[in-house]
Amino acid sequence: MTLENTLMKALMDTLMGMGSVFMILILICIIISLFKFIPKESAAAAGSDEPKTAAAVINDEEDDGELIAVITAALKMAMAQEAPPDTGSGKTAEPVFIVKSVKRRR
Repeated sequence: MTLENTLMKALMDTLMGMGSVFMILILICIIISLFKFIPKESAAAAGSDEPKTAAAVINDEEDDGELIAVITAALKMAMAQEAPPDTGSGKTAEPVFIVKSVKRRR
């Protein structure tokens, strides 16, 4: 087998491999673009017969206080681990911070 034949075979293998990869990628793009035609499930079809009530919304807001407390405690522990060691004066510099609100992303 000559060098020319070897290079030609390598080029063909490369083109076939890259071509098949790009064909599959194009097929995946087409399938993803067709997702917009699939209807979304409504709350009634998902098993919930009634929408979220006002009590459930209030309950979510009450949970924020507990969530803020947990986040504050975690921050305090993390910052205490990073604090410099005691210099012998008996006082350690404790970080001061206040968590005012937590925004949920949906």
